[in-house]
Amino acid sequence: MTAGGYCLDFAIDSEQLLQWMHTALLVIAVLILLVWSWLFILRIIHQGHDKKRKALQHHWRQFLFEFCANPQAELPDQSQIKQLWRDTQAFLWFIQLWSLMHRYVRGDADDGLERLAHHIRLERQALELMRGQDVRTLIATAIAMGDLQKLSPATIKRLKELTRHSSSMVVLTALRALMRNDQTVAVPILLELKNFVASERLVTIAKECDSRYLIQQAQQTLLQTTPEHAVYLLKVLQGVDVPLSASEAKQLVNHFKSQPEAIAQLIPLLDHPHHLPLVRRLTHSAELGVRVQATRMLGELARNKQDLERLWQLLQDSAWWVRYRAAQGVFLHPEFSPTYLKEQLTELADPFARNMLMQVANEMNLEITDA
Repeated sequence: MTAGGYCLDFAIDSEQLLQWMHTALLVIAVLILLVWSWLFILRIIHQGHDKKRKALQHHWRQFLFEFCANPQAELPDQSQIKQLWRDTQAFLWFIQLWSLMHRYVRGDADDGLERLAHHIRLERQALELMRGQDVRTLIATAIAMGDLQKLSPATIKRLKELTRHSSSMVVLTALRALMRNDQTVAVPILLELKNFVASERLVTIAKECDSRYLIQQAQQTLLQTTPEHAVYLLKVLQGVDVPLSASEAKQLVNHFKSQPEAIAQLIPLLDHPHHLPLVRRLTHSAELGVRVQATRMLGELARNKQDLERLWQLLQDSAWWVRYRAAQGVFLHPEFSPTYLKEQLTELADPFARNMLMQVANEMNLEITDA
């Protein structure tokens, strides 16, 4: 091929390449225009849906306020109810606002909200949504079920299923709804929960049931469950501040005699004077955790001179925390006096005990003179 022919072919190829590039750019421009047009249309559609939803929410917000002010207000018609049902997001918004208002109203206003919920078949529609798996939906519907005065067997069954959900928030809201409906159903479920849910998060729910019923059911569970689960449950019971009888406490201590962690968790529940004999005995435990907790509780319950003398003995314990709790108990004892302290200090040779007394006195802003 001659040089001239090669240059001609190259010029033709370059021209074709430019045409292809122009065509590609035109196609890209058209695609960009189509995408932007589609996004614009979607935005218009979204704004339309959003406007309709806001209007729907405004409409139902007025219903809620009307029924709070007048329980016998005119009920919405079926077309309005179906419109609310068709928009899942609007319905979820509605039940959340309905539940929120339940927390702040009482008497006739509460009756009005219940009447409205019954008319629009709130429970039935919420139950349909609860059959799904969306966590946010499950939480919102379970909260609303907890505010209804009465639940159907189907709803109770579904709530019981949700207490085994992988989300702790779903578990807690479902358990709360069950507790508000029937504690005989909820308490056994609460007592079966393991470490999956933080114990302190169960306290608020546990406080909603009768404390005496709770401790009776818990006593049976504690005597049958594992040591780890027992420690977990005792943490819950501490937060609820359940009334534990002397016989129940003694039975539990004897049952956990080889499980010091459980006994240490049990001691904070021994906060009534009728537990004093048991607390005194536990201050002699060889287990440090038990001895620390028992010393603290003895300091809170001690009333007679013998208890003060026992605290003085514990002040000379080999463990720092036992000495610390004992020193606190000495200063809080009703029969404590500067004269008593001076007499005891003259006979106290343990330097660690003397140092602890000085430290705790300083923390409590007490002035004492080291003899």
